[in-house]
Amino acid sequence: MSFDAHANLAVSTVAVSPGVAGLSLDVAAGHGVRFPAAPFNCTIWPAAESPDPTNAEVVRVTAVVGDTLTIDRAQEASTARSVIRSEERRVGKE
Repeated sequence: MSFDAHANLAVSTVAVSPGVAGLSLDVAAGHGVRFPAAPFNCTIWPAAESPDPTNAEVVRVTAVVGDTLTIDRAQEASTARSVIRSEERRVGKE
């Protein structure tokens, strides 16, 4: 069994929103290098809150090119959420 790559404290804000159905999102400029090589799971949640099942979404990142993450939505029994940009949402991989 292989494990996903990991990166400590790989956190950024959403720069370009995928909305509720989009399959890619852009993180803040220069932050793409914070994330490990794909594939890996990632959590998206409101920046002003702690992530929990009522406000967060788990996505599967299938590619990272620069600051753009290609994602599969609603992973690990989470629900696709409306993802908005900047101060509103964080993207994190622990």
